[in-house]
Amino acid sequence: MTPKRVRQKAAPVSRVMQVSSRLGQLPRLVRILLVGLFALAVTLALSPLVDLIYDHYFFSTQTVIVPALVTATIGLITYMLGWWLMVGTVGEQPEARAAMVWYFGIGVLAVVIVVYLILTGVSLLNFEG
Repeated sequence: MTPKRVRQKAAPVSRVMQVSSRLGQLPRLVRILLVGLFALAVTLALSPLVDLIYDHYFFSTQTVIVPALVTATIGLITYMLGWWLMVGTVGEQPEARAAMVWYFGIGVLAVVIVVYLILTGVSLLNFEG
């Protein structure tokens, strides 16, 4: 007697993993551009907040470069995290994981915030007066 093969049902793939898999299947250049856009958007979105905190609590004429360094560091970390999650090395297909969807969602939120800040007039260049 040969053993009967038990047919197992495949575990349902969650919606998050489906989205992550679709993001990982985008062309490499598109993923690189998305990661760059998200890093820039996070940097621009946090810049007014970092400047406000610095001006109110830490201002010193010797340390005026600090807010720019802080926001640039956050942008670089965002870029490196996105590269690790969404791009990977040449020829590598990114692994589908929930962190990729979180990164994408936070990136889209940062882009929306930057567009809002630009539309409301909160920008790096203030042309009043």
